[in-house]
Amino acid sequence: MPKLAVFDIAGTIVSDDGVVISSFIAAFSEVVPEVWAENDGDFLEYAHKTMGQSKIEVFRSLLGDDSLANAAAEAFQAHYLTKLPEVHLFDGVLEMFDSLRSAGVLVALNTGFNRETLDTMLTTLNLGNYVDATATQAEAGEGRPSPAMISHVAQELAVASPQDVAVLGDTRSDMEAAARYGAGLSIGVLTGEHDEVALRDAGAHHVFPIVTDALSVLATR
Repeated sequence: MPKLAVFDIAGTIVSDDGVVISSFIAAFSEVVPEVWAENDGDFLEYAHKTMGQSKIEVFRSLLGDDSLANAAAEAFQAHYLTKLPEVHLFDGVLEMFDSLRSAGVLVALNTGFNRETLDTMLTTLNLGNYVDATATQAEAGEGRPSPAMISHVAQELAVASPQDVAVLGDTRSDMEAAARYGAGLSIGVLTGEHDEVALRDAGAHHVFPIVTDALSVLATR
């Protein structure tokens, strides 16, 4: 059994029904409408491919300009927050967190969202009392596929060995971050962006249809 389980949010414990992608579209349309009109297909393909990574880094990669990237990231956040009522936890997530913590497993969240969005989600989704630590790129210094956010919460919670950490996510970048960290257990889920082949190619030890199915593995190792 791991000492710490680190969960991604969107697509892993939360269903957002395409709100992330619609927020990308809204941000590009608002900040760089002409560029978006000429590159919408390529930009969307890249957004899907890099799902799970820091949103600001995705905008920087595509726009090549910090001021435009920052403006797009702010527009993304504003749109996502207006759509937050459409976002919901998958059934059984809070009960799973309760079960893990009752068994002595610490629960942490890491995300490609910024701190304001994350804190709003923690309040709106009633997650605050169910997790022990959270991390964004801003606190950790780097976003996925860097393992910095995993390392950040592990250090905060005094979990010294990567082998005592389980990482759960729905994207290649989640699994790549887990592999680079040396996590003892990496679990992919199929409720988000990437399929089983992509998740296993990126290093997933297990792949489940939905995150709550992973409880059996987390509770028995």
